[in-house]
Amino acid sequence: MKRFRKILVPLTFTEADASVLAMTSHLAKWSQPDEIVFCHFNPKVKIPAALQKSHPWLLEPMDEAARERMKEFVHQHSELPENTTIGFHVEEANPVLRTLSLVLEMDCDLVITGADTPEIAIRLARKAPCSVCIVPAGAPTSVRKPMVAVDFSDYSRYACEIGLALSDASQGEKPVLLHLSKIHRGYHWGAISREEFIANNESHAAMKMDEFSQSLDAPKDSFTTAVHHHEFVPYGILDYVNENDIDCIVAGCRGKDALSAILLGSDIEQIMHHSSVPVLAVKTKGTGRSFLEGLLGKG
Repeated sequence: MKRFRKILVPLTFTEADASVLAMTSHLAKWSQPDEIVFCHFNPKVKIPAALQKSHPWLLEPMDEAARERMKEFVHQHSELPENTTIGFHVEEANPVLRTLSLVLEMDCDLVITGADTPEIAIRLARKAPCSVCIVPAGAPTSVRKPMVAVDFSDYSRYACEIGLALSDASQGEKPVLLHLSKIHRGYHWGAISREEFIANNESHAAMKMDEFSQSLDAPKDSFTTAVHHHEFVPYGILDYVNENDIDCIVAGCRGKDALSAILLGSDIEQIMHHSSVPVLAVKTKGTGRSFLEGLLGKG
């Protein structure tokens, strides 16, 4: 079954684009999408009359030149399935709003975007009614060892399906299902040491992880599990990623609308902002669509 039938890939003509295309190639190899559209949006700029007279070429449309540049770059830096329709879209428009509008028009399943401007990437992740993959510049070019952030919810279960499929497609190492057990700041008020607090949490978290892994529709030997303890969820997950050669983070999104937080709330946004590896935020398709349509006046 195709996970992501329609994929939208905004490009910015920056160094992040090469990493975005590498991740697009990897996800497309697994998902075998029907269509991938690469897009580039430039904000409209008002050119002073005096400058128009002295530099009339500034009034010439840049669409065709940008489209050809994008086609050449995609051809050089990606390997896409032969049966996938490839499209290119260039326009003068607000990058975030027009990308979201195009997501609705295409009925996208996935947006893959660079993290060169984290604020824009995170805004897309918040509002897009589909899954979003944020790719930092210089990120790993393949997914050999993905990690799935697990909180034992149905959202985590869906993320595990994606993580397992990614790992299977790359024929890399087994994916790691990670539960971050938070060490609450007030543990010392109970007159126990940090080590004792972790030991108590470990047994409970291990039991929950075992129950969760048994509920998955996947062989037990197709993944590994881990529990990591830290005072701060984002730093704990990123520490684990850096210490264990993880090359992709997969996280499930909770909530029925675009105002709901994803998996770990603001924590996952911190992870997206600081991660050196791609972060795939998995959403049920259509999540927040009515909200976005109202926001863009398309309802």
